[in-house]
Amino acid sequence: MKKTNRKALLLAAKIAAAAGLLAWVLSGVHWHDYVRARRGGKTYTVIAPPAEADGPQTIRVREGTLWWAREQTRATAEFEPPPSGTGIIRPGFLTSLVGLNVPLAVLASMGFGASMVLIAIRWWLLLRIQDIRIGRWEAIKLTFLGQFFHAVVPGTVGGDLVKAYYVARQTHKKAAALVSIFVDRLMGLAELALMAGGMLLVVLAGGLERFDDVRLPAVCLAIILLAVAGLLTFLLSRRFRRAFRLEKLYQRLPIAHHIAAAGVAAELYRRRLGTLAKTVLISFVSHLAFVGFIALTGTSLSLQTPWYRYFVYIPLIYIIGAIPLTPGGVGWVENWYVRFFESPLCGASAILVLAMLARLVPLLWGLPGAVVAVTGTRPPQAESMQAELADGGADG
Repeated sequence: MKKTNRKALLLAAKIAAAAGLLAWVLSGVHWHDYVRARRGGKTYTVIAPPAEADGPQTIRVREGTLWWAREQTRATAEFEPPPSGTGIIRPGFLTSLVGLNVPLAVLASMGFGASMVLIAIRWWLLLRIQDIRIGRWEAIKLTFLGQFFHAVVPGTVGGDLVKAYYVARQTHKKAAALVSIFVDRLMGLAELALMAGGMLLVVLAGGLERFDDVRLPAVCLAIILLAVAGLLTFLLSRRFRRAFRLEKLYQRLPIAHHIAAAGVAAELYRRRLGTLAKTVLISFVSHLAFVGFIALTGTSLSLQTPWYRYFVYIPLIYIIGAIPLTPGGVGWVENWYVRFFESPLCGASAILVLAMLARLVPLLWGLPGAVVAVTGTRPPQAESMQAELADGGADG
C-alpha cells in the first residue's frame, strides 16, 4: 500500500474517531434548560417555565427529539430540584454560555498567553544548554508560530516540527534542535504529571475526596507516571539500555540517531544543572498559569467545581489528550473533560462550555503566529521538513 494511501486511511480513521467521540459527548448535553424526573431520572427540555397560578404549578416540557418529540404539560412536583440552587430547572448549554462572566473570562485568557511566553523562555534556555544561540524574542515568535500550526491548522504540519525546522536553519546542530523540542515536551509532560500527582496526594491526605471518587484519575495518573519514568530512564541512562540490551533494538529504528542525540544531550544537561533548574522552575510557573486559566474560566461560568479538581484533572486531560487519536484531539479531549468533571453539581452541558472555551482561547492565541508565518520564510511540506531534519540527525 502506498504511503499516501496509508496516510489518507489513518486520517479518515482519526476523523471517524473524532466524530464518534463528539457524538458520545453531545449525547449527554442539553442545549436548552431541562428538568429531571424524580422517578427514573428521565430528562425533559423546558419549553416554558412554571406557570404562576394559585393552584398546582405546572411546567411545559418536551420529550424526545426531532420527529419523536412531543410537548406536554406536567406538574412541577414530578421533577427534582438540582443539588444546588432553587427551583427545578437546570441550566443547559446556551444558558451556561450566556451566563459567562466576560471580564473574568478575558482575564483568564491572559493566563494562557502568559503560559506561552514562559514556555518560550523555557525552550530558549534548553537551546542555550545545547549551545544553540537564538534571541529570546525569536524563541517567543517561534513558539507562537508553533501554536498557530498546532491549534489553527492541526493535522497538517505539527507545531513542534515547524519550530525545529526554523531553528535548524540557523545552526548545523539539527539533531540538537530536535532534541531541545523533545526535551521541552517531555519536561512539560513530566511536570504536569507531578503536579496532578502532588495535588491528588493533598486531596486524599486532607480528606477532601474519597479514593473511590478519584479512582479513575488515580489509575490514569499511575499509568502516566510509570510511562514517563520508563521513558526518562531509557533516554537518560546508558547503563539501563545496556543492561537490557536495548541499544541493539533501537538502533534498527528510523529514529535511532535521535535517541543517540538525546543521550548526548543528557550529558550536556547534567553539566548545566543550574540552567536546567531554571527551566524546571519556569515550567512549573507556566503550568500554574495554564491550569489557572482553566480554573478562572470555570469560575466565570459559575461551575460548582472545587478549585483543587482543576489541578488534578486538567493536567491529566491534556496529557491523555496528547495521544494522537483524533486531529487536534477533537472529541478526545472533550470526552475526558466530561469523564472527570461531571458530577451531580456540574452537568455535562456546562462542562462542554468549559471545554469549548478551553479550545477557543488557544486558537485565538495562535493567531499572532499567523503573522510570523506570513512575514517569515514559508516552511515547506511536512515531508520535506522531516527529510531535511533527518539528514542532519547525526550532527551535533
